[in-house]
Amino acid sequence: MRWTKVVALSAVGALSLAACGGSPADNAKSGKTTDSSGGGPASSAFLPDAVGPAPAVSGSKTGGTLTIAYASAPQTLDPSANYYQDTNVILKLTNRTLTVFSVRDGKSVLVPDLATDLGKLSADKLTWTFKLKPGLKYEDGTLIKAADIVYAVERSLAHEELPGGPAYQDEFLKDGTTYKGPYKDAAKTFGGAEAPDDSTVVFHMAKPMQSFPYFASFSQFSPIPKAKDNKDQYTNHPLASGPYMFKSYNKGENLTLVKNPNWDAKSDPARHQFPDTILFNFAKDPIPSQTAILASNGADASTLNWDPVDASLVQQVMPGGAKASQLVTGASPCVEYFSMDTRKIPLEVRKAIAVAFPYDQIRKAIGATPLSYKPATSISAAQVPGMTPFVVNGLTGQGKGDPVKAKAMLAAAGKADFELSWYYSTDRPSSAASNEVRKQAFTAAGFKVKAIGGLRADIRKRVAEPNAPVNMLQGPAGWCYDWPNGDSIIPPIMGSAVLATGQSVGFLTDKKVDSEIARISALDVAKQGPEWSTLDKYILETLLPTIPFSYDQSNALFGNKVHNVVNDPNIGLADITGIWVDQ
Repeated sequence: MRWTKVVALSAVGALSLAACGGSPADNAKSGKTTDSSGGGPASSAFLPDAVGPAPAVSGSKTGGTLTIAYASAPQTLDPSANYYQDTNVILKLTNRTLTVFSVRDGKSVLVPDLATDLGKLSADKLTWTFKLKPGLKYEDGTLIKAADIVYAVERSLAHEELPGGPAYQDEFLKDGTTYKGPYKDAAKTFGGAEAPDDSTVVFHMAKPMQSFPYFASFSQFSPIPKAKDNKDQYTNHPLASGPYMFKSYNKGENLTLVKNPNWDAKSDPARHQFPDTILFNFAKDPIPSQTAILASNGADASTLNWDPVDASLVQQVMPGGAKASQLVTGASPCVEYFSMDTRKIPLEVRKAIAVAFPYDQIRKAIGATPLSYKPATSISAAQVPGMTPFVVNGLTGQGKGDPVKAKAMLAAAGKADFELSWYYSTDRPSSAASNEVRKQAFTAAGFKVKAIGGLRADIRKRVAEPNAPVNMLQGPAGWCYDWPNGDSIIPPIMGSAVLATGQSVGFLTDKKVDSEIARISALDVAKQGPEWSTLDKYILETLLPTIPFSYDQSNALFGNKVHNVVNDPNIGLADITGIWVDQ
């Protein structure tokens, strides 16, 4: 996975994440706030026999317009280049994939989507085969063919023309490192995928990938007919296979979806088609949006916002508050970190930094609320199946820090006045505020501090440089897992193989970590969870490349005509596929 799925500037580092389960109760009607953050782990379960239609939603009605208004704006809605939380939600409505996550009884499980099952793996673990359901159609009534999925996967390798997507296909599919997509390598045959007939897709692996059925839920596996591909213009109207299709799109402003008449509910185990229209309004200031939603006048009564609830409104939506029934909170796949360059900062100094770390002061400075985070103690999100809660090296994720103890630790290690350096954004108030807190806390603990300010656009580039002249806050300031398993968390940010990519957290090089990554990744998915948890604990306890800061929490605030708002813990945003509205 990339650094983040929704990019914003963090109060902890330079790059971080926006708020990404819940019970399928009729929340607006029941008057209860659903908080799934403590309701057990996210599910990584396979449900290979699931068939359409999707489970019924009690009391649901069709018709009306649902509006989603939020602060971010998608850079692209092209399925091949998608790798963000909000665009995942949008494209799930319009573009079906081989597999898909479905929220059932508060847990998100993997079910077949376009495929008849979750794939068949060959004995040598180097071939995955999927059969398509019969009669599937695009919005224009033409049939979906296996070759369209092969072409979509080929297209997802055109990173130069369509940048921003994931790179699992590069690493795991045959020819993935050499094939550059259908535009640049039109004369070449891609060996990673083939369609022997119109209903069969075969993937040839460069190496085993036990989690491939999870990856097959990505929009990169949404079919695209080659004849319909208009390259960089495809983002304006991806050909729909889901319950909704594009009516109009104004980049950076709004997107209007309407019902797709050729979507077959009987073939879809995960989606509904309740509202007539779904309107996305982008780049909206959260405070006026959230204030209007709570008042629920006119169209605001049918509007949903998934930005963190502003501190000025928190008391209204907390349990017992007058508007508590209009909020659903829950787990997010995203964890925020405070990284330390293990190549430049000795372990004993990293331990002193952890002792001095001012969690509470940073959160106060940026106006964080209990609705938007929980203290983090691990590298992995707490709800990942197999994760066992632990606290090592005093990493509780909260507290004011102990500068006196930290200064003594530095002196004992012979590292008094050790210099800490990092970048921060001068044009982002939260970044500047947290920077001042860090400077004060670390100076009090006996460190020298060199904080280098700059404009956010420039800082985003600098923190991605593996050899930048600083020793903290390089690489990702957070990570959102791509599926609820440790192989989409630990290997991409803690393995030595990613040192040169700019996505290493702490620039860790450790033979045991690398060997454990290889060993655990080869296990059946069902057996991996506890093993990743053990490795997570080992890394923090023995190597300490980073300080976990916060488990992000999702916030979904909605008008009083919006029903069945459920958080998807594997996305960290509301699952729009089952929402209905009063007219």
